[in-house]
Amino acid sequence: MKKFVIIVVVVLAIIGGIAVYLIATTPSEPRGVQFPLSGEQKALVASVPATAESFALVPTVAAVETKLLANPATHDAVEDFMTKQDFPPAWVIGGADVLVYRSGKETNYLVRLDPLRAVIARAMLMMYGDTGSRVLINAPSETPIAQSDLAPLLDLMNGLPPGEALVVQREGSHGSFPPIARPAVSSIHITSDAIDIVSHARSDDTAAQPIHVRYPRAALLTFATSSASREIEDANRLIGARASMLLRDGGAIALYDIDTDKLLPRPREVIVLPATPERRAALDEFLHKAIPEEVRDIAGIQIQTAELNGELLVAFERKSLDAYLKDTFDAPQLPANRWSVRIDPQRAAPLLDQIQQSPGLRLMSPHLFRSVKDLNEWLANLSKARSIEAAASTSTNVEELRVHIATK
Repeated sequence: MKKFVIIVVVVLAIIGGIAVYLIATTPSEPRGVQFPLSGEQKALVASVPATAESFALVPTVAAVETKLLANPATHDAVEDFMTKQDFPPAWVIGGADVLVYRSGKETNYLVRLDPLRAVIARAMLMMYGDTGSRVLINAPSETPIAQSDLAPLLDLMNGLPPGEALVVQREGSHGSFPPIARPAVSSIHITSDAIDIVSHARSDDTAAQPIHVRYPRAALLTFATSSASREIEDANRLIGARASMLLRDGGAIALYDIDTDKLLPRPREVIVLPATPERRAALDEFLHKAIPEEVRDIAGIQIQTAELNGELLVAFERKSLDAYLKDTFDAPQLPANRWSVRIDPQRAAPLLDQIQQSPGLRLMSPHLFRSVKDLNEWLANLSKARSIEAAASTSTNVEELRVHIATK
């Protein structure tokens, strides 16, 4: 009996010592990723399989998880992920870096662990069941990405700011974010108050003039652009007028509400143009040619115009124009020369979900429908954020997207 007690005490002491070691060696602060990548991080990225469409490097993933849980905008999404994924807990992962990669519909996790943690992790994965095929300890099971494919991605990372994670979308990736060309690389910086994302992609466009925009606080979305896009052309069908002709040389749209009770959702918006002679002429052309009087009467379109602080304003019902005229405004935090947007996700997310169900939008405005779908997917996990601002710019051979997600 005495020997048995001694054995139990020794076993408990060993277990306790291991537990103390595991907890003590689990970092509370992320090591982060800097550019250019360190030799160790570059080697980990070089092990991503050639078949991967996208991948992410998350150094000291346990500490990053703690940061995401402390952020009110991402807390629920991370908790939901943790309950659905049989991934080893933070005290097992410790200070390990994780490489996440996606091929087709399958997501895999490559984790670099010390021998003790590797044994514990493999034992836990065996208990979890078939998840072990998706969580790889210390070695991927496929042919790694070719150096000729990796080198341009590493070059594209130059100039990115430090962050807690690196995300890469390769040529064939079709994810909803970032809304720029592929391949794209993104650095993500996380605090308890905000999430900042900077993305790079190749571009043949030359640098344009900066966009000047004011963000009305009561709008659920404000979008400024240097030229009319296909989505804006598609929106003509929702408005019942060729409003895109007003934005062919740039301008802004302040969206206050969306009427979702119709076959085609009806935006309640104000178009904002600089009060220059050229834009006055464009507005005059629009008012006299875009919608004949008889069509305007049949469709019930009531074009409203005004001028305020050097801006020409156009709306298609009085309520939106009055809201803009009474509004207060914020200057953008992020400079842009291609497009800029600020979103109130708490108001926009429910409406986007409703709009995505519209068969009329899918049939009549396919480009706009696809953009709504992408934005809805992206906002799904950020509906508790206070505001989201994004700005896209081009410089020599590079397109840059900056996103600031304010969470408090």
